[in-house]
Amino acid sequence: MSYIKTSLIVFFLLINDLHSFSQRYNFEQYDIEDGLIQSQVTAITQDKQRRLWIATLGGLSCFNGNQFINLGRTDGLNSNFILSLTINTQNNLFIGSERGLSAYNRRSFYNYRATDDWTANLVTDAGGTVYGISARHLFKTKGLKTERINVTGDTSEMVTTLAIDASGKLWAAVYRHGVYYQEKNKWHPKINSHEVKSLIITDLLLDKQVKDKIWLLTTNGIFTSENGRIQSAYADKIKKATTIIQDAKGNIWLGTNKGAWYISMGHMIHFNAKNGFTDNVVKYLFEDAENNIWLGTDGSGIYKFNSNAYVTFDESQGLQSNIVMSIVNGPEPGEIWLGTYDGLFIHKDNQIKRLVIPSSAEDTRRINFLLKDSQNDIWVGTVGGGLWVYHKNKFKRIGNGSTGLAYNAIMEDQDKNIWLSTNVGCFVIVAQSRKVNQISNQFGSSLLEIGKDSVITGTPNGAYLVTHKKEQKKLKLRLVAGSSILSMLKNGPYIFFGTADNGLIVWNHISGKIKQLSTKNGLLSDHIYSLLPDKKGVIWIGTGRGINRLNSKDLALIKNTGENALLVECNQNAMLEYSDKIWIGTTKGAIVYDNKTDSSVQHTPFVFINSAGILSQHKKGEQNNLQLTYKEHELHQKITIPYHQNHLNINFTGIYLTNPKALTYTYRLIGLDTKYSKPSINSSVNYTALPPGKYTFEVKAVTLSGQESANTASLNFEITPPYYQTAIFSIFILAVIVLLIILSVYVIINLNERQRKLRLKIKLEEQFKIRKQTAEDFHDDLGNKLTRISVLSEVLISMTDQNDGEKRAILQKIKTNVNELYTGTKDILWSLNPKNDTLGELLTHIRDFGQEMFNETSIRFVEEISVNDTGTRLSLEVSRNILMIFKEAIHNALKHSKADQVKFTATMDQGVLNVQLRDNGTGFDMESAKNGHGMNNMNVRATRINGILSILSNHTGTTIALTVKFKKSKNAKSGSRKNSDYRR
Repeated sequence: MSYIKTSLIVFFLLINDLHSFSQRYNFEQYDIEDGLIQSQVTAITQDKQRRLWIATLGGLSCFNGNQFINLGRTDGLNSNFILSLTINTQNNLFIGSERGLSAYNRRSFYNYRATDDWTANLVTDAGGTVYGISARHLFKTKGLKTERINVTGDTSEMVTTLAIDASGKLWAAVYRHGVYYQEKNKWHPKINSHEVKSLIITDLLLDKQVKDKIWLLTTNGIFTSENGRIQSAYADKIKKATTIIQDAKGNIWLGTNKGAWYISMGHMIHFNAKNGFTDNVVKYLFEDAENNIWLGTDGSGIYKFNSNAYVTFDESQGLQSNIVMSIVNGPEPGEIWLGTYDGLFIHKDNQIKRLVIPSSAEDTRRINFLLKDSQNDIWVGTVGGGLWVYHKNKFKRIGNGSTGLAYNAIMEDQDKNIWLSTNVGCFVIVAQSRKVNQISNQFGSSLLEIGKDSVITGTPNGAYLVTHKKEQKKLKLRLVAGSSILSMLKNGPYIFFGTADNGLIVWNHISGKIKQLSTKNGLLSDHIYSLLPDKKGVIWIGTGRGINRLNSKDLALIKNTGENALLVECNQNAMLEYSDKIWIGTTKGAIVYDNKTDSSVQHTPFVFINSAGILSQHKKGEQNNLQLTYKEHELHQKITIPYHQNHLNINFTGIYLTNPKALTYTYRLIGLDTKYSKPSINSSVNYTALPPGKYTFEVKAVTLSGQESANTASLNFEITPPYYQTAIFSIFILAVIVLLIILSVYVIINLNERQRKLRLKIKLEEQFKIRKQTAEDFHDDLGNKLTRISVLSEVLISMTDQNDGEKRAILQKIKTNVNELYTGTKDILWSLNPKNDTLGELLTHIRDFGQEMFNETSIRFVEEISVNDTGTRLSLEVSRNILMIFKEAIHNALKHSKADQVKFTATMDQGVLNVQLRDNGTGFDMESAKNGHGMNNMNVRATRINGILSILSNHTGTTIALTVKFKKSKNAKSGSRKNSDYRR
């Protein structure tokens, strides 16, 4: 709106008294034009998703706040003539019709056995059992069948109505018997007095706030039962009520044959066609989860009672124009004066009366501003119709009556001077002289007194401070200077400037700080037309798109609830607080808020996912049509989707029946997103080319005031990868790679081993040849020479004189040493000869050595060899060290044991060779023997071949035992024979 509100002037016949009903309540109607299947409503209920289900005489409608989905016989229902509804604990809908009972599970209808009896009064108790009345008899559902129940024991009883109390207990009214309740599957009488037995009870209500109080609707009127006392109620105003409920605040609602009644703490309101409702029959009342009241009528569809927080005065209630420009208290108690663009009206005692200004000029009816001064006079500023004062029931015109003058603001200061802000400047009417002084010639829009002789005038180009009624100075405040000032308010240290372009500017004139509030902070509009502080410390802000409220203590905006989210355009400086009510002038009439109503309770919306559509894409950039759709009942389980169907369309619905238009959505896809999206009105989302993985889609409903839904709807799904991206395939590929690596390593190792064995074989063959050649050369060369020396020594001895003992002794030593050297060379030759590398040859050689050593001695040599695999081949190192150990042992036994028997034993068991030499001599001192070279050499040789050598000696003899463990491997030898080869 501009500074001066303009409107087409509609001329009406001027009459002094035009009486009408004074207010219009806030009902919202839905009928067949909005999508309702039929307008004769018989029942309403709500499911867990907060959708409304409406029963009519023409079918079933489901309403989500924005659209209706209609169902009937063509969808599987047994009849379109529906009488009753209820929802059980499994969220299944039960429908009572002229042909019996049906159930609907969101997928299909199940019709119980059809009958010609009407089924009505369906209810669900706390245990989830559904009860109803058919042919005046009570029944309950039991699986897919129904079971008749008798309440009183009288087989001819007539059950007229059912009810469920706050605890979920079932109540029944039985004609000629009274009122009964069911507890632990047994019926107990509650009211069975004579007065009740004679009444036909059509509906009953268990009062939630007054203990033991029961409301009874009967064909004879309304009755209440309290502490056993039956009495008639509201018989003077309500002859017959058709239905009754009690809302969350304890108020009683009654449907009648002509509109509805609202009863609250002794206060009654009759809702009818004259105050925004209908005169039609109200068949059903229902309070939804958001505490909205729904009224089902017989022919006008359904109505929603939006709010009791405000009422409206407009043309339908007696005003001649919806454009209410100014509101003030009248000179008489209880009067509210309304200035409109079609005259002046007075509201008093629930009636509206026109008050005519005595002028034939049409512009006189264009009221722009009203002021009640300290003398109880009413100042009336018009647009082109002059300035008037109402004094002692008469109008008097002020000034010379110049045309074209628009009075935009009128104010009385502390000295009772009247200030006028007009389109041609600011004026002051001095209280004593009634002289008019012009302060400025600037266009003025608002006035504010901030102190003695200090007034701020608002203009299209900022604000000006006027002192002493003449000195004018522009306020050089940030944001204020240059702004179009529409309204102003002083509250404590703060001065508020309502602007046409910069929202609300708050100036602390003590500290000098300035704060700006705009649509970015939550204002409904940056056009601020009016400001008003109420008794609670709340500042009401009238904007170009609705009404905001501000906490005056912390300057924080109070969030609008669904009830207060009224989309109206407020008019300039048109606010008034009177008797706990806030009057606001708008382009849609006068809106009156009940400031006693608690608007802090904010009901949250509800959201659920309707469906998920799956699309597939076979070629890049070429998408197929819809392949598969998952319905609501299929979305509770995890969905698995192949990788080539990775295009999803997810549809969801938010239910906010309080204000469906204020609903937005925010969502995220866990697995792809980390944060929720910005709120959007779109109720579906598309995801294309999603990579394989596990996802969870989450969506919330959010109102415009920022109230989030109590729940978060979610959908879990998984897009399976192609086989070449699966874990099994990856493991398989990894296993193949590992096997290939192992095979490659095995081949390499095997080749290396074969080469090693080949080299070893060649080496062994070379060693074999070298050893054989060495043995032959050693035997042929050294052996022959030693033999020759021995023979020459004998010849020389024979040539030496027998008496030359010294020479003969030397020659004998030479012969002995040669023989010993020859004997030693025999062991070396034996070891060098490869044919002696077998275990059998080794043991035989040791045995032969023993026999040779003990031959021609008093010591008897015994051998016991128990080795099966005598062909076992030994390495040269093993064979040589074993031989030397036992040669040393045999030599010691012969030299030191003083035994008469020496026993040599050898056994082989599972690759372990055990060799022993035992004598029965006198033994020796073990500690002393450790210092000798012989025993140390034997230990060193045993360690060299990883053998275990144990020596035990005492007075019964000496035992030397050697244990050697061999590893068996196959080794091909030269020649045709293949023997086992034991190696350390």
